[in-house]
Parts: sequence; C-alpha cells; structure tokens
Amino acid sequence: MGKFFKILNKNKWAIIFVAFLLCISFTLAVIQPNNVGPDEHMKMDICRYIVENGKLPHGGEEAIRDKLWGNSYGFTPILSYMIGSIFIMIAKNFTSDIHIYYVCARLVSVICYAFMGVFVIKIGRKLFENKLYRSIFVLLVTILPQVIFLGSYINNDSIALLSISMIIYAWIIAKEKKFSIKSCIFLGISIGICTLSYYNAYGYILTSIMFFIAYSIINKIGIKEFFKKGIIISVVTLAICGWWFVRNGIIYNGDILGMKTCDEYGEMYAIDDLKPSKIQTPQREGQNIISMLTHGWLQSTAKSFIAVFGAMDVVVPVYIYFIYLGIFAFGFIGYISKYYKLKYYKELKEDKVNLVMEIIFAINMVIPFLLSVYYSYTSDYQAQGRYIMPMLIPLMYFVTKGVERILDKIIKNETLKKVIQTIIMIILFVIAILCGVIIVTTYNK
Repeated sequence: MGKFFKILNKNKWAIIFVAFLLCISFTLAVIQPNNVGPDEHMKMDICRYIVENGKLPHGGEEAIRDKLWGNSYGFTPILSYMIGSIFIMIAKNFTSDIHIYYVCARLVSVICYAFMGVFVIKIGRKLFENKLYRSIFVLLVTILPQVIFLGSYINNDSIALLSISMIIYAWIIAKEKKFSIKSCIFLGISIGICTLSYYNAYGYILTSIMFFIAYSIINKIGIKEFFKKGIIISVVTLAICGWWFVRNGIIYNGDILGMKTCDEYGEMYAIDDLKPSKIQTPQREGQNIISMLTHGWLQSTAKSFIAVFGAMDVVVPVYIYFIYLGIFAFGFIGYISKYYKLKYYKELKEDKVNLVMEIIFAINMVIPFLLSVYYSYTSDYQAQGRYIMPMLIPLMYFVTKGVERILDKIIKNETLKKVIQTIIMIILFVIAILCGVIIVTTYNK
C-alpha cells in the first residue's frame, strides 16, 4: 500500500493534468449540441444501428447510408463506434434523451484523449531530460485546441491518436528493453488498435516494421530471434484486428479495406454531383497540385490543424494561428540548425537507433501530409487539419527539440530561461482555455 501511495505522489502532477484533460473534453462533449462535428450524424447512425440491431452493419446498409454521399463510415474501421454503442446501450436503461446518447458515444473520444495524454507524458519523460521542455512538449501535443476538439465529439481520430502515442512509446520501450517479449506484445497491441482506427494513421504500421528491421540490423540480432520477435508482434496485431479484414473480405467480395465497395455504393446512391465518377476535384478541373496547395489548401489545412471547430465553421482570433505558427517556425529553425554542426553527425553515428527514430518521425510527418494532398487532389477536396493529425507527436517533438536548442544556445542565465519556458507554457494554457470558451459561447448563445 505504501508503494502505491509513493507512486501516486510521484505522479501527482501528471494525474492532475490528465484529470484536467478529462474535464475539459468531457465538458465540451456535454455542452456541444448534437451533430456538431464533421459528419457526426453519420457516425452516430452506426452506433444506433449496432444498438438497435445487435450486430455490425454492412457499410451499404440503407439505415446508415448518407443521403447525399450514398455511402457510409461503416466501410472504414468502426472500433470507436462499437465502443460508443456499448455506452449507449447502458444509457438506454435510464433515459431516452438523444443528446445523452450523443454524449455517451462521445465518451470514447474523451477517454481516448485522456489516455493519449498519459502516453504523451510517458513519451516526454523518455525523450526530454529537462522537465520544463518536457512539459512544453506535452502541452504542445495535448492541448493543441484542435486536439481538444477531437476529444469531444464522435470520430476515429482520437482513437488513432491514442494508438499512435502507444506505438511511439512502444518503440522507446522496445529500444530500452531490446525488444523483450513484453515490449513486443505491447507493440503488437498498439499496432492492432491503430489498424482499427483510421487509415491515415497506417504510416505507423509501416514504420513500426522499418524500426524493428533497422533495430535488428544495428544490433546484429540473429535470424532466429528476429523471426521469433517479429512473429510475436504480428500474431498479437492480427489477433486484435485480423477479424475486421476477414469480415470485410467476406462481405465485400475480397475488398478487405472496403474502399472500393464504398466507392461503388457512392456511385449507385449518391446525388449526381457527388458520385465518385463525377465529383469535381482539382485534378478533374485541370489544376496542378502546386496550384491547389497555394490557393487555399495549405492555409485551410494549417488553420484547421490548429483550431477550427464545429463543421469547419467556428474559427478563433487570427493571432492564435500566428502564435502557434510562430512557435512551429521557431522550433523548426532551431532543430534544423543543429545539422550544420559536424559534431552532431558524430553524435548520431554513436546512437544509430535514435537516428532511425528521428528519421521515422520525419517519415510519419510526410506520409499523412501526402495522403491528404493526394486525396484532396484526386478524390474529394478536403483541406482539413484532422487528416494530417497523425503527424502531431513527431511534429511537436521536432518543435520542442528546436526550442530547446535555441534557448539553451542563446540564453545562459538559467533563471531567465525558466521564465521564458514558463511563459510559453502559460501562453499554451491560456489559448486552450480561450478556445474552450469560444466553443462554449458559440453553442450557448
């Protein structure tokens, strides 16, 4: 019992902070009206279908098909909606209030957001020695206004962010424990959850394989041990997510991802202008990708990565965007500047696994960005920050490392440095609270 209280006392500030995350996201989940988030009603339809029918829906079921688009979110992984339906089933014993049902379904995002906070704190403790830089990293990730909003309505993004935080922590632990059996199992669980979250997070599945192979080569892991640990990770992953793809293959005639079948239903049932073959895209309009990016896509995506709420219709004061973009630019300049030092390359050679991890972080920033660009250009123009949200943790890692480098290099007075670090944290907190107030006042006029 004494050990428990010792652990509790050691982590009291972390516990208080996670409780804060829970409170702010749950408050927003309760206050916001029904169908406030992007396509929230379509996701709620899946929850209600499961509750009413006691089974998972075919993605083309009329009950969950959108009248405009002709298809549904039932073709994509629906783990979060499955869990949300369980909460709704419990609530049905006490009330028939539809808003309560929405709140119950939103609880999945609330809980995932809080647990993501737990893993981000763990990641911060491993990647940053200085407590204040660690705190800046945690705040940049967890109280980015758009991330808070994602934690307050029905979506797959929150469970994707949770799984990503688990995967990154699993990489760190696997590196420390030399891919022990426990760390392999945890990585397999994390990848399994990621696979059942959102397709734009799948870069982390690929890079987990890359990290495992690179680690094994650098540390000269034997073939027998390599395959043994690789099989453990794979079996655990498939045990968690394999059923979904087997099910898809059966009901969608071999289409394990469901994407082709989703387009087929869109072609059959969407209104004429939104049929996949007719919807206007920059590609069909003869626009090149650079033109698409510079004529609104980059601006809209950047803004909604930071803070755009509701159905992409609630913005915040412009200075908030400039503050965040300023921090990002400041951090990147600081991080990139270290590559001009030959000494840093020598340090990298001495710790090749950390070099691999940083390269993989960079890859996981590029993949969701390119996927979002490709989707907007060829299929459906969606300049939304949530589609590049899988880059969140790597982005904030590089930004924080850059801020750390510049401040440590320029400011030698430790007291002044702590004052600046504290000011950065206060600014991030104030912005988060302000954005919460904006959401509350928007929907309670």
